[in-house]
Amino acid sequence: MSNYQSDQIKLINPSLIDPHPDNPRKNIGDVTDLAASIKANGLLSPLSVVPNGERYRVIAGHRRLAACKQAGTGAVPCFVLDLDPLQQLEAMVTENCQREQLTVLEEADAIQGMLDLGATTAAVAHRLGRSADYVRDRAKAASIKADVRKTRDDFDQLTIGQLMAIARYDGQPDRQERLAHAAGTSNFDYILHNIEVEDRRSQWFADVSALLATGTTGLNVIEDPGETFSDSEWHYSGAIFPAAGTPEETIEELRKQNPDAVSVHEATQTIYLWDRRDAAAEAEEEAQRAAEQAERDARQHVLEEYAATTADKRMAWLHGHLHAIKRAKLIETTARLGLLQTIDPDPTGFTKDLHTWNDAACAREQFAAIAGIKPEQALAELHTHLNSPDWPTYAVMILTARIEWFISPNDWDWSGDDNVSRRIPGYYLILQDLGYEPSDDETEHLDQLVAAITEEDEEEDE
Repeated sequence: MSNYQSDQIKLINPSLIDPHPDNPRKNIGDVTDLAASIKANGLLSPLSVVPNGERYRVIAGHRRLAACKQAGTGAVPCFVLDLDPLQQLEAMVTENCQREQLTVLEEADAIQGMLDLGATTAAVAHRLGRSADYVRDRAKAASIKADVRKTRDDFDQLTIGQLMAIARYDGQPDRQERLAHAAGTSNFDYILHNIEVEDRRSQWFADVSALLATGTTGLNVIEDPGETFSDSEWHYSGAIFPAAGTPEETIEELRKQNPDAVSVHEATQTIYLWDRRDAAAEAEEEAQRAAEQAERDARQHVLEEYAATTADKRMAWLHGHLHAIKRAKLIETTARLGLLQTIDPDPTGFTKDLHTWNDAACAREQFAAIAGIKPEQALAELHTHLNSPDWPTYAVMILTARIEWFISPNDWDWSGDDNVSRRIPGYYLILQDLGYEPSDDETEHLDQLVAAITEEDEEEDE
């Protein structure tokens, strides 16, 4: 107890001694072993107490007092001290800190208690043998409110660094709780960084807004238009974000871009740039866009009609000719069609792995068109025919139907850009080998498709 120690020892019954309500150490832990030792050998180290009416409060020896009560000892030796409340707290803090029994938060609360009782930062630092910054840091950590501390059961086990980061956002319980929940995990630094970025952004926005409000920047500052992208007077032309630099650099950047006006958007903390609308020019641009879209729609319509017509032509041919093809040829065709659906064909052969051909659709309507079976009966018929001698015919029907299902008029544009289009040349080679004769129109489209695929592959190789 150093400066506060007395050489006067008095025997006092433990039943008359109470734990000190301001004891920094909130959890004295298990004292079973200590109680057994005291019961066997007696209390070897006296308690330090202060009078409290007709009773006493322990200053040093809270664990020993609890062990004595558990052991049921009689009167125990005590130093009876005459200390004011500040001296009592100083003595308890010093005792616990010297024995390294306090958590960081317990020590922080005790230090704040000493400051509340009138001690100066310098006096507390001197008493504890610590620096003034050490005391100030823990006083800051002690400012964390009870509601935040309750966010986790082990809050008192957090480090001083974590507590300081949480305390920094006093008055912002949402942020403090986010940090408290993340403390001790890999997310803590990430969340803290994001909060710091938010603060820097908010400060940047406030500073830029203040500069614009002075009216000395040479920029035309307007109220935010009601409709950001469809205002009748102003045309949105861009935005400036904090990444643009310091507030002064932001103003300079705005001058370089020379917008007709700028506005301060509070909700997104962004500076918007505006140009006055030119109604005639915008009408011309809109007309141009409409014409281009109409041209695309017309081309798409033609392609869809072509795709639908050629699909009907192919399936009609398959329906009328498959049963006349020899069994060996059908077995060979089954293998080739199966390969076509699992690899990426070159226009002249099968060369690449396919990684996107994984739709398990049955294509019942296309199968029904080729086989001449009603769609609702297709699955039942398949169970029968795939176990019969004429299974190769139906295998070809199934596989061609599956390919025909993928060649959708809405998706297929014969451009070579997708996995479906890349299969068209290989599919036609198989059909032609069975006896199918493409029309001149089909041949022209096939030549264009092969050229597009070849060009794409050459670009990839380069």
